[in-house]
Amino acid sequence: MLMFQVCSQFSRGVYAILGFYDRKSMNTLTSFCGALHTSFITPSFPIDADVQFVIQMRPGLRGAVLSLLNHYKWEKFVYLYDTDREGVNRFRGVSHSQVLLIRRRGFAILQAIMESAVANNWQVTARSVGNIVDPIEYRRIIEEMDRRQEKRFLIDCEVGRINSILEQVVTSGKNGRGYHYILANLGFSNMSLDRVTSGGANITGFQIINPDSPIVQQFLQRWERLDEREFPEAKNTPLKYTSALTHDAILVIAEAFRYLRRQRVDVSRRGSAGDCLANPAVPWSQGIDIERALKMVQVQGMTGNIQFDTFGRRSNYTIEVYEMKAAGPRKIGYWNEYQKFVYIMDPQVTNESSSVENRTIVVTTIMEAPYVMYKKNHMLMDGNDRYEGYCVDLASEIAKHVGIRYKLSVVPDGKYGARDPETKTWNGMVGELVYG
Repeated sequence: MLMFQVCSQFSRGVYAILGFYDRKSMNTLTSFCGALHTSFITPSFPIDADVQFVIQMRPGLRGAVLSLLNHYKWEKFVYLYDTDREGVNRFRGVSHSQVLLIRRRGFAILQAIMESAVANNWQVTARSVGNIVDPIEYRRIIEEMDRRQEKRFLIDCEVGRINSILEQVVTSGKNGRGYHYILANLGFSNMSLDRVTSGGANITGFQIINPDSPIVQQFLQRWERLDEREFPEAKNTPLKYTSALTHDAILVIAEAFRYLRRQRVDVSRRGSAGDCLANPAVPWSQGIDIERALKMVQVQGMTGNIQFDTFGRRSNYTIEVYEMKAAGPRKIGYWNEYQKFVYIMDPQVTNESSSVENRTIVVTTIMEAPYVMYKKNHMLMDGNDRYEGYCVDLASEIAKHVGIRYKLSVVPDGKYGARDPETKTWNGMVGELVYG
């Protein structure tokens, strides 16, 4: 069926094909396009192998993921990945042939994790979730890992599967403080994260769309003005990163053909060139000119700077890094090929710190006489009025002099704070400060 659909497009005399592939159709599509010299422009997951006539709009996440793992100093974690490989693996040794197989199939992050686990002596438990249909299976995996004291998860899947996994994280109660989930996907804003962070878990992920970009803002303004009757999703549906990549793919194609027209390059279709049913297949000689023009494009799009290397892979791009907190998502840094991961001070935090009078400060404390104690009739009171003691009076006086609002928050576990040697997470007041 796929072969027929591909051949039907070639028989129509197409100049290039814009579309998606999955892991099953990837080899067929790329082989046909390579044999017939017809470029395939795709927003699908990037291929790490060196292939011709494939223009990959989606940037690779390999380097960004490794940089983030190093930033957080993860040495023991669970890796959930979306492939057709089955079973559980613990990465302790990897053969050269295994790495080559993974690379050809496009599993760049999986390859990078395997190599880094061996080089750095990481303890990585890997589980393929690509064949799971029943969401309850995700819950079983999460609970199994939790019994092993695993509280750090790297989830390398598409948005839909990530949302299903996180739903099971919530229902199983594995979204409390001390849990940390890194989402290896470029659509951080397309995921349902509120319920996960409500329990105190930390979530970190990546975003290819910069919401502050003038190009993005102009597009969204035009999008929202569309007729709701003709485009019912225009008003309330957030912009998907795959849609932004598709938009930019069209931009790249248009720019390439404008270049060919300026250069007066003849790209007319003649005879049976490009006929996939011919034996042997006849490549289209002008296809090389189109591929070259596509790779030469450098333009600003909704996903930032767009340019390609000699194999049609995105280069010189920037990926935003976000954390999801109870107050909402905040940008914590960015990654590019030259600077790697750059941790930044969030502008929102800076702005808020300059006007503390507009915020309610949370003061974490511990019950200990005579510093912080419950009043005898505290059950009849609310807020800070429930407490008394030296620290309570001191906080009240400081607030009066500085002019701030504050809320006393007694740490639930009654501890000052200690670091768990196994999970490397903090409890007590220190945990409150570290995890927010």
